[in-house]
Amino acid sequence: MASHVVVIDSTARRATIKTTPGKNLSEVLEEACTKLGVNAAQYGLKHNNKPVDLSRTIRLSGLSSGAKLELVQLSKSAGVVSIALQLPESEARGVPNARLTDKFPSSTTLWLVLRKFEAGVAGGGTPSTRNFTARGVPSASQGSSGGGRLYYEQPVIQVMNRELASFTDLQKSLAQLGLNSGTALLRLSFRTTETPLEEAMAQIQSYFDSVEGTAAQPPRQQETSASSEPQTGSAETQPEWNEERPSQLPPQAQEETSTSLPSQPETSSSSTSRPVSVFRPPSSSTPSAALMSHNEADYTPTVEHAQVHQKLLQQNSRNVRLPTEAELAAQAQEEAAKWAAVKEVEIKVRFPDQSAVSARFEQGDTAADLYNFVRECLEEQYRTEPFMLRNPGIRGKNEIIPDDSAKKLITDLQLKGRVLVTFQWDDHKASLQARSVKSVLKVELREQAQEVKVQDLPTVDVEADEEPGIKVNLGTKDTSEEPGDGKKRLPKWLKGLGKK
Repeated sequence: MASHVVVIDSTARRATIKTTPGKNLSEVLEEACTKLGVNAAQYGLKHNNKPVDLSRTIRLSGLSSGAKLELVQLSKSAGVVSIALQLPESEARGVPNARLTDKFPSSTTLWLVLRKFEAGVAGGGTPSTRNFTARGVPSASQGSSGGGRLYYEQPVIQVMNRELASFTDLQKSLAQLGLNSGTALLRLSFRTTETPLEEAMAQIQSYFDSVEGTAAQPPRQQETSASSEPQTGSAETQPEWNEERPSQLPPQAQEETSTSLPSQPETSSSSTSRPVSVFRPPSSSTPSAALMSHNEADYTPTVEHAQVHQKLLQQNSRNVRLPTEAELAAQAQEEAAKWAAVKEVEIKVRFPDQSAVSARFEQGDTAADLYNFVRECLEEQYRTEPFMLRNPGIRGKNEIIPDDSAKKLITDLQLKGRVLVTFQWDDHKASLQARSVKSVLKVELREQAQEVKVQDLPTVDVEADEEPGIKVNLGTKDTSEEPGDGKKRLPKWLKGLGKK
């Protein structure tokens, strides 16, 4: 059994690490990277050109004494790990087998795994009221006569034969624990500390501030409560969405306004720097568009669709020469001219409670202008909280829009037409009060909010006998109507499908 191992990097530098039978190989990697002055999160170990499982101990690894391990750099793309979180009995109500399961990148920290499970983002995506990271229990030092002071109850995670209890240990990523792929079971428990709850929250906030290198923020103010659930007192005091929008216009004027512009959303610029349309959260869990009826015949392919598809297959099968530098420059100029012709873009920002605000931005507006507009729509107490805006995009990349005054919304970020972006609090920097609040829009915008109306598209019923049909000429891309009594001609490639 190994009493020490030798770790060698790509430059032939050596680091001798003393080991014990119960020592994890992930700890060996951390000590070696510390001696060699590299980041342990970017490296792994190999033995005889085979990757070493960092989640195992020295006893189970099969390494002999004095074994030589190679320090290799890991791939930048993180692997996917299936995590099962075993809940204690106090938190296991309504959870099948008392386990929450989901998949995470190997670069995710244990603290972030807990945060996502308690917020309901992971483990099924349903809204959750669990509290894993901000628990407080009353002190019994004053006896039964008083409630005592709230003390922090820290989460403890057991992985394999390791126990991770301190806040610093919970900042380790799954990859640092040797979990780069496959499945893993995390056992969760809680341990009462001697640290008051408000001091523990302030220490957690200061840790994230020091890691991110940002200016120190004021410590979070926690309301004293004997409950261990997240603090949501601020959300209860905020006004709810009004069922009836207040209006100062007489009923006749309201009728005239509604009949003149039935499909245009109302805009207001009194409380923001630009005209804005505000939409209420949906009253039903089913989207309005899903309730609309559709015609099944619209999804039935025709002969013309098959011909066009065959034409595209033939074009893609032919070899095409690469464009020259002049052609590439012409394409770049054409692309720049296309984006320069876009004058404005309409951006709708969706908030966590599913409410939304919409405004128009011009050619010269930047990403910083978009962030400033969103801050104007928030309550005064939440404008200084850090947040991010994500653009789902056509292919669902969900990219973060940077808060940069040098990035133009249209020319640089390539936003045009109508774009939907989602509002999200920064999990590392935003306060617990901001992340747990229900609605963040200011009262002036809530009062002028309106329902999202989905209008039915007009449908035209066409009988099969009256439709003359259209013939598509793939060579010249022309269309011509055939006589109504003429027979439909099938292409040769389609006729051969019926012969055997």
